[in-house]
Amino acid sequence: MISISITASLIDISYLNSALISFAVYYRVYLSKGGDKKAKTSFDKSDISLGRINTLFIAPPHTAGSLKACIAKVEGLVTPGHPLYKDMGLFQDVNSEAAMNDSDVISFEGDTYPGSDQDDPVGLVNATANTAGKVLSEYPLDTVATNHALSDVPDSNFTKRARLTDTCSE
Repeated sequence: MISISITASLIDISYLNSALISFAVYYRVYLSKGGDKKAKTSFDKSDISLGRINTLFIAPPHTAGSLKACIAKVEGLVTPGHPLYKDMGLFQDVNSEAAMNDSDVISFEGDTYPGSDQDDPVGLVNATANTAGKVLSEYPLDTVATNHALSDVPDSNFTKRARLTDTCSE
């Protein structure tokens, strides 16, 4: 008779979770009106405005601009290309006096980088909620004057509208 022995090993799930968390960026979002907001990636019931994203979600090249765009997308804020996006600033920590430049390179390979410690998160300041469905009259007058017009509002110099349609045929 042949005997077969089976060996089973368990995977330590806590190790996997801690490994994933060690590559996280901690952040806070501060709205242009109303201070900090509840983070959509909140993980701590006692501090709901602290968010966390995995560094693997940040598109290369790893710059302050790509981190800012990633946080804005995750939080449902205006994203690059929107006229109000340029008014948002990403700060290295709560003690920073000036926002980082979008072209500043950030390396996530070491142990310390902006937002690597939950006690010292990066801050996205003057964030604006996604405004894709808003009309021009819902923006403050100074915003309209500065940004001229939003992409979903026709320019007042146009007198005719056009509608593009696409048909597929095989």
